[in-house]
Amino acid sequence: MTGNTPLKLISMSEINAEEVQWLWYPYIPLGKLTILQGDPGEGKTTLALSIAAALTQGENLPNEVESKAPMNVIYQTA
Repeated sequence: MTGNTPLKLISMSEINAEEVQWLWYPYIPLGKLTILQGDPGEGKTTLALSIAAALTQGENLPNEVESKAPMNVIYQTA
């Protein structure tokens, strides 16, 4: 950002509420950023890759009834 760029503030009263769509209810909202946090060795990577594998193959996640079409997944780790 340049030094002369004005900061645009938005009041919360200007934000319209919308119903959350779920990728995996009630754990992962659809179209939102989801972060897995925890200590090393707790299985975060295994969980994330298992979910990604199921979604890319169109498989149901645990306790899901409705099937989804295969979808693209972006996985980022640091």
